[in-house]
Amino acid sequence: MGLVFVAFILVAGGVAVASLYYSQNARLKRTLRQAPRVSIENFSERNPAKIVGSLVYIGEPLNSPLTGRTCAYYEILVEEYHSGTDDDGYWETMIQESQGQDFVIEDDTGTAIVNPIGAQVALTVDSRTKSGTFDAPTEQERNYLNSHGQEGEGWWGFNKSLRYREGILEAGEAVAVLGRGVKEPDPDGVEQARGYRSAPPMRLRMRGSQKGPLLISDDTSTVQ
Repeated sequence: MGLVFVAFILVAGGVAVASLYYSQNARLKRTLRQAPRVSIENFSERNPAKIVGSLVYIGEPLNSPLTGRTCAYYEILVEEYHSGTDDDGYWETMIQESQGQDFVIEDDTGTAIVNPIGAQVALTVDSRTKSGTFDAPTEQERNYLNSHGQEGEGWWGFNKSLRYREGILEAGEAVAVLGRGVKEPDPDGVEQARGYRSAPPMRLRMRGSQKGPLLISDDTSTVQ
């Protein structure tokens, strides 16, 4: 197999990854927009449903390795621009990374603990930066590239044309979650119970399963 053919396969793969990333995001947002919203109090364990509420951290939050922002979940996409013939350039995926941890969603009726591991997440990209010929990567961008075995410079020391995209889930923002969940006693709400005959306060716990993954988004069109 020739080197040129191998290079073509790698490039095509990178472009396909980026295309899949954007198309999946659009599909997830559309699904969440169309899903009926229920309150946490009225969530049924029998069927998947969508809840919307304000995000609260559990324990120590994460810090995004690209921008250093505090969050419960982050997605990062770094792409490199390749010029072609007749202005037929393209963007190739260099790094695609996501990480998250449990967080709480609160609405006026209750709380839900959300486990985003394995979830399908479509975030609003709220950090967009670039580096290129006359604009070297920042120290934080360079450190991030190096941590993934990448560099901001190409042959002959010229800066690569790179764009960096990041979305996060942070405290206080509205988040939509669609999927299945179970009700469980809320140890933090025991003091809210009134009298020995009162039902124990409950909370919702949501996570993906074999019956279906969670869908999560902070896009404004999905939290209505």
